[in-house]
Amino acid sequence: MFKRFLCLSVLTVAFAAAIAAQTNPDSTMSQAWVLGSKLSLAATLHTQGGDAALVGRQFNAASTAATSIGVKLPVLPTKTGDKIKDSAAAVNYLINVTGNRIGAILGNSYGPEHAAIFEVALKSNMLLLLYGPGDSTANTIAGVIRNRIANAKFLNAMTGRLLQLIDAKASYEQVKTEVFSLHDLAPKFIAIIEYARNGEAKYLAKDYAGSASEFTKAMAIDPQGAEYYFGRGRAYMQLQKNVEAVADYSRVIQLEGSTPNAPKNLSVAYHNRGLLYGLAGKNALAVADLTQAIKLRPDYANAFKVRGLVYRKMGNAKLADADLQTAERLQPGITNSSTY
Repeated sequence: MFKRFLCLSVLTVAFAAAIAAQTNPDSTMSQAWVLGSKLSLAATLHTQGGDAALVGRQFNAASTAATSIGVKLPVLPTKTGDKIKDSAAAVNYLINVTGNRIGAILGNSYGPEHAAIFEVALKSNMLLLLYGPGDSTANTIAGVIRNRIANAKFLNAMTGRLLQLIDAKASYEQVKTEVFSLHDLAPKFIAIIEYARNGEAKYLAKDYAGSASEFTKAMAIDPQGAEYYFGRGRAYMQLQKNVEAVADYSRVIQLEGSTPNAPKNLSVAYHNRGLLYGLAGKNALAVADLTQAIKLRPDYANAFKVRGLVYRKMGNAKLADADLQTAERLQPGITNSSTY
């Protein structure tokens, strides 16, 4: 298994170029990935004779991530100068000395998803030491990654290309490039997942300020994510921050306008912005938005109701009655209340 290390070149330059990703200290899932990623990078660099300062930076980053989740890392194994023995020691360190123990701690403290994220980060980087086209070790690592993804299904999108390359017996360079790409993007991607989940959970718990804060964190990483503006706009509505909510829904409409799912996603955004315009007395804008919501979703009972109430405020009884009747036909009882 270790014969290929005799012909491996030192990976210092490649490692230095990899992993420039932003860390997210309040995202425990992101920290789990960073811990697995940085720890395995440090051990691999150490084994391959990498620059001591670079090894130290990677190990310090792993230690910081470990501390944030209540783990203390043992020092890297002492090098002998024999690359085969040193590589074997690194693998033992990553699996038996640290990996299994940290995975268990993460699983017990945070759940199986965190443990899976850590292990996928750790094992995917180990391909830089162990990969060979068609090698049984590479296939074993691929199998472990597939198995762990069952506990963190969103990792499918991140690891799919890497697994395809392993299955196709791609070259070492192809796999190395994909591993670097995966580890560069993963911390941000994982943090976004966690922030969005937290935003939804806090909204359901009626912690609307907390929900808005979580979606704001997601937007800081992905400013083009329409769903985060929608989530924050919804929370702002509950907080009666209507101006801010209108701005967020306007951003949703701007970002979603040309996507395949626009009719489904935008109907609610237009409805909510139209409702807010109605509350602000901007009746013409309200009617325009509610009409667009109905165009996108012709069975949208509440959009008919709200537009009917806006028409009533505008003094147009005929259009108001027509909309309210349509709303009642679509959803009996919806017009019992005369408020938005």
